[in-house]
Amino acid sequence: MTSSHPQTDLPIGMAALTLRDRNASRLIAQAENSANAKPFSKVPILDISPLSSADEAAKKALAEQIRSACIEVGFFYIIGHGVDGNLRKAAFEAAKLFFSQSEQLKRSVSVEKSPILRGYAGLLEENTDPDNEGDLHEHFDMALDLDETDPDFSAGIYGYGPNQWPDLEPFKEPVMAYHSAMVALSENLYRGFALSLDLDEDHFLPWITKPIAEMRLAHYPPQTALHDPERIMGIGAHSDYDVFTILATDDVPALEVQNSADQWIAAPPIDNAFIVNVGDLLQRWTNDIYRSTFHRVVNRTGKERYSIPFFASTNAQLEIGVLDKCISSERPARYAPISASDYVGTLMREAYGIKEKP
Repeated sequence: MTSSHPQTDLPIGMAALTLRDRNASRLIAQAENSANAKPFSKVPILDISPLSSADEAAKKALAEQIRSACIEVGFFYIIGHGVDGNLRKAAFEAAKLFFSQSEQLKRSVSVEKSPILRGYAGLLEENTDPDNEGDLHEHFDMALDLDETDPDFSAGIYGYGPNQWPDLEPFKEPVMAYHSAMVALSENLYRGFALSLDLDEDHFLPWITKPIAEMRLAHYPPQTALHDPERIMGIGAHSDYDVFTILATDDVPALEVQNSADQWIAAPPIDNAFIVNVGDLLQRWTNDIYRSTFHRVVNRTGKERYSIPFFASTNAQLEIGVLDKCISSERPARYAPISASDYVGTLMREAYGIKEKP
């Protein structure tokens, strides 16, 4: 099956799946949104507490807000999320502790030692924008923590397997506690996205019984005159690969979101709020109706910055095709199904410069 999306004549499968092809696809979706919606100038703030209530009218109103945000912006802040602030604080403290350690300790859990790319990567070792020279941050990646006896890990499925943990305390416990809170929050948000698409509230839940659930601890040094601001930045312009992202940041502003007029709109930190953004897989699910918006990190503050994005995905082998709700005679399906494992794993390997599956 080939895609009817005009960005390529190739099948939407592994042959066409590169960061550059994906960026070209985004330009077309952006052009459509530019024609249909006024360029946004700020990121909306949504109170998602109705998702934890029995108030159906409030849920419906929130669903409309989520839908508008996903169509017009692709980003929104959430408050009323119910996540314990102490878990978030402890996770940031663990991140600062880890990144303050020696290069030797950090390299002891290098992603190079993990076939599923868990662990540490240093400055400029990942490049999410193929036109740039690398991303100016270091990070530690982890996800659903499964031991080596897990059959999906044995089968070589990207997304499943053991995390690497440094010999450092306290680190694993606060990071895993925060990860568990993000898994729970993502399940609640899946309900919100389902309602926003006029689906049953629990529509997505059978598909997230064993989610990949990747999470990153990230540390950004300040940019200096030594860094070409057009070729090296905290993270180059990109969209996220998974279904959606739940981002926690410290109080240092650096995140910028691109609107349909190619303007970079600041998304500054808001106390006790998370930033949620649509990812590529949700854009594919919705046939380009929801926006996996380009964004970047440019740390001009002269301060160190820390953030913790949680990438909400599905079960790794789930074949993600366009939802029936998002197909019509005027808008046929633009994407053939692809598994979350193949989509995310392929793009992650390319961002690290890995040509083939390990």
